[in-house]
Amino acid sequence: MDLKVFKLAANTKNHKLLKNYDHILKQKNSFCGDEITISIKIKNKKILKIGYNCKSCIYTQATASMLSIFFQNKSIGEIKDIILELNKFCMKKTSKLPKNLSFFSKIINSQNLARKDCLLLPFNTVKKMISIL
Repeated sequence: MDLKVFKLAANTKNHKLLKNYDHILKQKNSFCGDEITISIKIKNKKILKIGYNCKSCIYTQATASMLSIFFQNKSIGEIKDIILELNKFCMKKTSKLPKNLSFFSKIINSQNLARKDCLLLPFNTVKKMISIL
């Protein structure tokens, strides 16, 4: 495991559930048992704030930390597109992570694809949460 993964997971700036949220969802990875709860505050179809709490492996923690930073001030449409692109990469339907998603390349890369269920848990939680919007 790369030291970068530990550093990413150690950023706990948003590792807390929001008190004044619009949506909250808890999901469990049926493969390994990781759990994550994500809360979001939305205004004008943009995520203003995002918080998370997880009982999970280091990969899910690192991805949740990065997601909580990257998704702030992004529109619901942008987020849906990002999650679609990440899922395509993780399912090996595309060979390269798109340049606009290079922010995630430290954690979502070919070395870590064996842990794709862990990597995608935070993204799929947000995807399910915003699917109704």
